[in-house]
Amino acid sequence: MILAPLTAVAFLASCAPSPEGERHDAASSALSARDRLIACEQDPRVVAGLVTREICAGADIFFRETFEGNGRTCGSCHPVENNFTIDIPFIDALLESNPLDPLFIFEQDPELTDLETFELKANALVRENVDGFEDLDRKYVMRGVQHTLSLATTIAPDPANGTADVPLQRTGWSGDGAPGDGSLREFLTGGITQHLPTDLGREPGVAFRLPTGQELDLVLAYQLSLGRTNELDLTKVRLVDPKAEEGRLAFLDPNRGRCNVCHSNAGANHLDSGRNRNLDTGTRTAPGTNDPFGVFDGGYGGKGKAEPDLDVLETIDDGNLTGNTGYGDGTFNVPPIIEAVDTPPFFHSNAFGPDIEGAVHYYTLNFFRDSPAGKELEKRFGSPIAFPDSDIDKMGRFLRVLNAAFNLDLAKQRLEAAQVLALRFHDTRADVQRRLMELAEVEIDDALKVLFRPDTPLHPIASDRLHLAKGEIAAGLDAQRWSLRVGRIAAAISRVRNARDQFGSNITYRLGRGNLMY
Repeated sequence: MILAPLTAVAFLASCAPSPEGERHDAASSALSARDRLIACEQDPRVVAGLVTREICAGADIFFRETFEGNGRTCGSCHPVENNFTIDIPFIDALLESNPLDPLFIFEQDPELTDLETFELKANALVRENVDGFEDLDRKYVMRGVQHTLSLATTIAPDPANGTADVPLQRTGWSGDGAPGDGSLREFLTGGITQHLPTDLGREPGVAFRLPTGQELDLVLAYQLSLGRTNELDLTKVRLVDPKAEEGRLAFLDPNRGRCNVCHSNAGANHLDSGRNRNLDTGTRTAPGTNDPFGVFDGGYGGKGKAEPDLDVLETIDDGNLTGNTGYGDGTFNVPPIIEAVDTPPFFHSNAFGPDIEGAVHYYTLNFFRDSPAGKELEKRFGSPIAFPDSDIDKMGRFLRVLNAAFNLDLAKQRLEAAQVLALRFHDTRADVQRRLMELAEVEIDDALKVLFRPDTPLHPIASDRLHLAKGEIAAGLDAQRWSLRVGRIAAAISRVRNARDQFGSNITYRLGRGNLMY
């Protein structure tokens, strides 16, 4: 079967710009959820059964709907080509290619001067009024942008941690990022209100429009289909690299890393419950984690409070020396580590790094040891956490391999989808095939970056094979006919698979179908 030429509306539902080009299409705000669902019925990925029309339509809303706001979309801060987050290299590249991108609307529109601060460009931190909009000058925090990968595995709340008024789901860095019932579904409403308004009065119907119930459902379906949908079993994983395998053992060992308690199976859930828990790990007290002009991040639970109620600057032994400077109880929810390795810097403040080893090193510092979470581990195991510097490198290598495997599975999933489309539809909508190939290459590049170690090489043979895979993709992108393109895709898949086989066994991810949308 060959698809007939698609309509302009259907084109919007499956077309995407190149990483260097315009990232938004404000005209798509005229499309209703029904329009998008109808358009997606003609999307080759839907016709081929690779994704559902609901996931397709949800992705189109996520990447292209402006909600009659300032021109931003969800994809402005969660671009698919940058692991669904923004960092300084991405921002620098965007400034060079498109300085008028809506991400920088606060510099272009006088009504939005205080929508962001200079720290967006300087540290990739966005301004968040997580505790309410009633005091815009004082009641805000600066936070990094969390990726939206593997949310299906990370948002079930753990009521055992004692946090008051546990939301329906844990979203955002403090676990209370969504308005209303605190669900991922309602997170879209909060994101529009926070980041997309045309003025800081933020009145619905004036500064933006609220999403419809159907739009909320569709975006939720898309987000839950991103990344992986399962957890690993680290007790069964075996790694070929000796230091990485030793890092796996240290990660699991209660007398060494103890990491598996809070990041069970290198995910986001607590070992005891299998659910996402809020913890005070001391990051709020560490240097470089707060706004230099006096805005301090108190984490969870600041909503409805008229005055600061937490001394963000104190450590467990310092006493109350500076007075209350933040809103909340000092806790933040736990992110998954597998996906985090290639999204540095780390924690809610982008203050730790620059590589994953820098984040691991944080847990050897007194900021963590003296924190409530550190004291809880000390009580649980009978001694303070302590592991040698050599374990930092080993655990870093372990996490790098898990992340690289995830990258390569995403790359293979996209290449295999491009292969299916080429075989079935030949050159009809070849642009979709090519974009999937480009995004596969992005994941290969991430894997190469993660595997690069200037001191002791990490899987150099795999890296060589990945460079060969990139060559096949480049040739396939240049191919003018589907028969030539599909051959290059098949060769690239083989190279990626052979590289992935170098890592070890039982690193088995189940991937969501939303990874095929952009």
